[in-house]
Amino acid sequence: GGRPRAGLPRPPRRTGGASGGEAMSHLKASALVGGVVLLLGGAATGMWWLGRDDSPGPSSVTFRLQSPTPTATPPSDPFAGSPAAAYEDGEAGLAMPAAKATSDLTRTEVEAAYARIKRILVAADLTPATVYLGDTRPLEGALDPGQAKGLASRRAWMNAFAPGSVVAATPVVKVHGTVTPSPSKDGMSVKTDHNFVYAVHPPKRPDRVQRVVVRRTVTFTVTRRDGEVGVWVSRIGRSAAPVPCSSRGDWIRPTFPGDPGGGDSTGRLEDPYDLSRPPNFDGGCGHVTGT
Repeated sequence: GGRPRAGLPRPPRRTGGASGGEAMSHLKASALVGGVVLLLGGAATGMWWLGRDDSPGPSSVTFRLQSPTPTATPPSDPFAGSPAAAYEDGEAGLAMPAAKATSDLTRTEVEAAYARIKRILVAADLTPATVYLGDTRPLEGALDPGQAKGLASRRAWMNAFAPGSVVAATPVVKVHGTVTPSPSKDGMSVKTDHNFVYAVHPPKRPDRVQRVVVRRTVTFTVTRRDGEVGVWVSRIGRSAAPVPCSSRGDWIRPTFPGDPGGGDSTGRLEDPYDLSRPPNFDGGCGHVTGT
């Protein structure tokens, strides 16, 4: 069938600046018979890449990963025994670089841009109403008004579990990652790359706690227009494990210990906690070591 098409609202036209290429993607994981978890992206079988820099329009490609079947996580200490135990709690894991002036932006303007970026990440990935209820209003309030419309159809812009699918085992979300600025002709580009680790369980089953690892990369374009500095989301990537391969859309639907699985996967072994490896958002098939 034809490839699904969608895109990111673009910043206002400006002279010079970074490429207008934009992308969005996500991975999915599912428990397989035989003790594995399959990750794949896209609405059904493909990972979304929307508006890639090297393509004239939106496209979709496939990517799959598998890992050992989820095992029970101690409800009293759900991050124990995992790399997430060493991660920062919540906003503390979203540290921004020291603000430095660029050829187009003052240090104060860069500092304000970092504050806006952090606010967007908190709204999208840490706010309970967003994550557990699917409320788009926190992110709408953080984004530029030109990008805030229609978020209900762009769930990959946030980490949101399918309504009614999970209960938070703890209010703590573990966060670790990097924020990398780079200059552009009329401002700067800022790429964020973080793991967000949530501890959740099915409704009325607090004994079935599962860690869910979501890697999110977001590239922000910071430019001056009409005398003010604007912050725009220009590229998004997302992977999540473990969630069932039968999942549809951009909601996160975790696999829990004891859930039935299905699907096939082959390929290399990857650690979802390893942020030193480039995000594999370009298709293919592989394995993950677990969450």
